[in-house]
Amino acid sequence: MDEQAHILIVEDDTMIRRVYHDVLTSDGYRVSLAGTGEEALAYLHLITPDLILLDLALPGIDGHEVIRRLKQDSSKPFIPVIMLSAQADLTISVSSLDVGADDFLVKPVELDELLAHVRAMLRLQRSQRSLSKEQRKTELLLHLTRDLGASIEIEVLLTRFLDHLADAVGAIRASIILTGLDEDRILYFSSSRRPAIALDSIVQNGVAGWVLREQSPLLILDTRDDSRWVNLNEQHTSVRSVAAMPVMRDQRTLGVITLVHHTPGFLSDDHLDLLKSVAAQSAVALESAQLFSLVQRQTLLLERRADELRRINEINAFLSELMQPDQVMRLLVHMIRQQFSYPLVSILTYEGDDLVMQAAAGSLNGVENFEMVRFRADRGLNSWALQHRQAVRVDDVTTDERFAMVLPDDALVRSELVVPIVLRREVLGTIDVRSPYVGAFSANDEAVLGAISSQFSVALGNARLLELEQQRIQQLSQVNRLSVAITAQLDAPQNLQVAADAVAIIFGVAQAGLVLFGDQEQQSAVLVALHGVAQPYDSDFSHFLRDNADVQLLVANLREPLHIRDLQQEERLRPLQQFLASRSIDAVLVVPLLAGGRSLGALCVDATRRPEGFARADLELATTVASLIVQVIENARLYRVVADERSTLDAVLRGANDPILLIGPEDELLLANRAAEERLSINLSRQRGRALSSLPGPYANIFLRKLVPLLAYRARDEALNSNCPTTSPIA
Repeated sequence: MDEQAHILIVEDDTMIRRVYHDVLTSDGYRVSLAGTGEEALAYLHLITPDLILLDLALPGIDGHEVIRRLKQDSSKPFIPVIMLSAQADLTISVSSLDVGADDFLVKPVELDELLAHVRAMLRLQRSQRSLSKEQRKTELLLHLTRDLGASIEIEVLLTRFLDHLADAVGAIRASIILTGLDEDRILYFSSSRRPAIALDSIVQNGVAGWVLREQSPLLILDTRDDSRWVNLNEQHTSVRSVAAMPVMRDQRTLGVITLVHHTPGFLSDDHLDLLKSVAAQSAVALESAQLFSLVQRQTLLLERRADELRRINEINAFLSELMQPDQVMRLLVHMIRQQFSYPLVSILTYEGDDLVMQAAAGSLNGVENFEMVRFRADRGLNSWALQHRQAVRVDDVTTDERFAMVLPDDALVRSELVVPIVLRREVLGTIDVRSPYVGAFSANDEAVLGAISSQFSVALGNARLLELEQQRIQQLSQVNRLSVAITAQLDAPQNLQVAADAVAIIFGVAQAGLVLFGDQEQQSAVLVALHGVAQPYDSDFSHFLRDNADVQLLVANLREPLHIRDLQQEERLRPLQQFLASRSIDAVLVVPLLAGGRSLGALCVDATRRPEGFARADLELATTVASLIVQVIENARLYRVVADERSTLDAVLRGANDPILLIGPEDELLLANRAAEERLSINLSRQRGRALSSLPGPYANIFLRKLVPLLAYRARDEALNSNCPTTSPIA
C-alpha cells in the first residue's frame, strides 16, 4: 500500500484488543487502541483515523452512541465504522446499520475475514474522500473564477484573487509575477501586500525566472536544499516550501503564480495540480485585463471597447455558475447574440468523427428554427479552425475554397467567423458566427469571441467535472443503499435480485446480472439474477452456466474486472446467441466475486453502450460493490454454520443423561443441560453468568468448590496453549 492506513480499535476486552492489534499491524496498518467509548470520543477530538473497529457492548457509552456522536460531527471526513458484536442477532445488526455503522461483524471473527472487511471499507473510504476532495477543488475553482470575472482592473482582480487563493490552500502567501502583459515593465502582485522587491533578481536567478524560462511547474519541498530559491529579505528566509506554475496562453508565457509556506513539504503535487487549473483560468482573465489596458491607451476606441468588455464580463459571470453542459451552451449562444447583435451564432462540438450543432441563436432568413445538425468534422471552415487550433475569419466565403455548405442557411452566408474551443490540450468544438453581409466581422470581433471561447472552455470543463462528481455521488449513495438493503437480510440468495437491481442503478445501465456458483457440496448449483426486461431466452443463461464447466472455471480463475467485447461473435458463447440477441448485449464487464482467493461467482454489467470502456474509477467502484456482495454472502454462510453448530450442540445437550456444565473464563456459568439443572439444583435462566462459588445447593460442598475452579483453570490453560476460546466444559 502507498501509505499506512490508520485504524482505531475500540474494544474493552484486553485480549481481543491485543489480537486485533497484532493482526492489523502485521498486515501493515497503523493501529491505535481505546478501551471505552469515552476514550474513543476523546481520541477522535484530536486525531482522524481512516477506519474504526468498534465493539457494541462497551462500558459506559456504548458503540451506538459513539457512532451517533461521530456522524453528527460535520467537521470530520468520512470514517467507515465496522461494528463488532458477540450477539448474532438480526435486530442488533439492523439497528447498528441504521444508527450509522458501515459494516457489521459477529464475534468471534475469522482474522482473514476481518482483514477482508477492513480492506473493503478502506477502499470505500478512499473513494468517498477522493470524491470530497475533488468537490472541494471544484468549489474553489468556482470561487476563483468568480474573483477573476469580478473586475477587469488588473490590480483589483489579482489582489482579490490572490487573497482567496492563499486562504483556500493554507499558504502564507500567494503571488504572481507578470512579464507578458506589458513589454515595458514587470508587474508583481501578492496576497500579503508586501513592499516592493528586487524583481529583476528574482526573474533572473530565482524560482520565477526558472519557471518562466523552462515554461514548467516547480515544487520545492525544502528551500534550504534548492538554490533556485533566492533569499532577498527576512520574509524570504522564513520560506521553506514553494510551489510555482507558469501562466501560459497560446504558447506564450504571461507570468508565474507562486505559493509559499514556512513548513518543509507542506506544498505537494496536489497544490501543483490546483495551480494548473488556476493558471488556465487566470490566463483568460489576464488577457481580458490586457485587452482593457489596450482600450485605455487607445482613447478613440475607449467607449466601444469598454462596452464590449462589459458584455464579455456579463457572459463570463453567467458562465462561472456551475450548470449542465447543454444549459451552458444554450445560454451562451443567446447571450452572444443579444450582447453583440450577430445575425446567427451556433456552437458545435465533437461527437466521434462528427461535429454536431448543440445550440444556435438567430437566423439568416428571419425564421429561427434550431435543429440538431451532424456532419463530418473534416468539412468547412469549422474543420480548418479545429485542425489548426486557431480562429478563422472570412470576409466573403464565396471566394474561399475552405468554405462548405454544411449548416442550415449556409446558402445565404457571405461572411463567417469561427473560433475553436480548447480546454488545455483538448479541442472541444467551435463557436461559429455567420452573416449575410460581406465583411461583417473585424479583428476586434475575433478577439472578443476568442476571450469568450477561452472562458467558455473553462466553464464547460467545470460543468463536465460537476456532472461527473454528481454521478459519483449518486453512485456512492446507491452503494450505501445496496449495503443497507442486502445486509438487512442474512440469506444471500434472497437478496440476489436486490443486488442485481442496485448494480444496474449504480452504473446507469439497462441490464446487469449476478451469478453465484454452488459450494463444494453443490457443485452444479448456479444462482442467477438478471436486471432488465425479462426475455423468453433468459433461462438459457442459467442452463449454459450450470452445464458448462469451462465457463465456470474461467470465472473461477478471474481475479480482476474484465471487459469483454463482441460477445455475439464469440464461438464459445454460441448457445447463448438467442439470449444475447433478445437483450441486445454485445459487451459486458465481468467482475469476480472473490472471498479469500475463492471465486463465488461474478457480477456482470452491460457494456454494449460503453464503447470507450470503463475508467479506473468505474473499475474501482465495481470492485467495491463486488466486495460488498461477497461480504454479505460470506456473512450468510457463517450465520448458517453457526446456526447448524448451535442446533447440534442443543441436541447433544438435550440427549445427555449426565450433568454437563459449560464454564466461562471467569468461572461463570454459561450453559447447563437438563440433567445438570435437576441433579445440581441449578436454574439456568436465573443463574446464567454467575460465578460457581456463589451458586446455592451442591456447590456449597467443599469438594466441589475446590474441584470446579481446578477444572476451569486447566481448561483455560489448554485453550491458551491451543489458541482456542477460554471456556471449559465440565461433565
